[in-house]
Amino acid sequence: MPHRSNSFDILRICAALAVIFCHHYYISGREGPAWMNVGMIGGVAVMTFFTISGYLVTTSWLREPHVVKFCAKRLLRLWPGMMAAVVLNIYVFGVAFTDLPARSFLTHGQTLEYFKNLLLYRAYVNLPEVFSSNPLSNLMNGPLWTIPIETMCYAALAVAGLVGVFRYRWLASLVLVAYILLFIARYNADFTGTMMHWWEYPAYFACGALIALHRDRFLAHGAAITFGLIPVALFFWLTGLQHTSGLVVLPALLIFLGSCSSSFSGGVSRLGDPSYGSTSQAARSRRQCLPSRRAWTSMPAWGCRCCCPCCWAMRCGI
Repeated sequence: MPHRSNSFDILRICAALAVIFCHHYYISGREGPAWMNVGMIGGVAVMTFFTISGYLVTTSWLREPHVVKFCAKRLLRLWPGMMAAVVLNIYVFGVAFTDLPARSFLTHGQTLEYFKNLLLYRAYVNLPEVFSSNPLSNLMNGPLWTIPIETMCYAALAVAGLVGVFRYRWLASLVLVAYILLFIARYNADFTGTMMHWWEYPAYFACGALIALHRDRFLAHGAAITFGLIPVALFFWLTGLQHTSGLVVLPALLIFLGSCSSSFSGGVSRLGDPSYGSTSQAARSRRQCLPSRRAWTSMPAWGCRCCCPCCWAMRCGI
């Protein structure tokens, strides 16, 4: 399916906006409404990114199983946006919002360490003395913590492709299903009581990859498969296994919806995918627009209003 004829970018934009909305509660130190599970909304948004990524990245490998080209594409997906985030966060917003003199800030050990984000293997989210009057002082860009997980998923897929796992669809399917079952049995929050993101988000990536392996069959019967999984997911939900419920139905639902086409989705896709830039810059932008708790309380949508045009422009330009 041509990129412009699907709705994956629309789903990713919605997920990015959901992350922005949920994070503004944490950044402002406010509780969400009693009727709203803010953490769940943000978690589902990140699961959306990983599911779609697993599907599209695996499709890319199956289309062109060349490890060097694959790694180059993945690097071009992550690194330019990370470079833009690091440069802006240090030299523009860091200098503007730190309590330190500019020279002291730029030579501070924590500032120099921030450049290690460009290695994509570990997230460095703090800068010295920035936003010191805000509830989460020193935090410049929290959402960067998901980038190393994404990098790990890319690397795992490249290694699997390199050793020949994807030469046999049955073998690749077996490996992916084995990982998903391992996660459900040993690292699932329904049983452990704690969300282990380094295991959970790759499980959603694996679900997307599994659907990609059987893409033609899924596209032919996507509605039946998705709606057939809803009662199964509902059963798990009603028996108290909410995290398992989401893993059962959410990946299929996202790929089914993302595979649908519309004239609007084509227009959005021509602009590029702004979701990565939005999430990588949104935390900084929201904190920039949080001069005080009182100001935030009176205008809780400041972050969303100010960051989206800037982030859209940044993402479309890379």
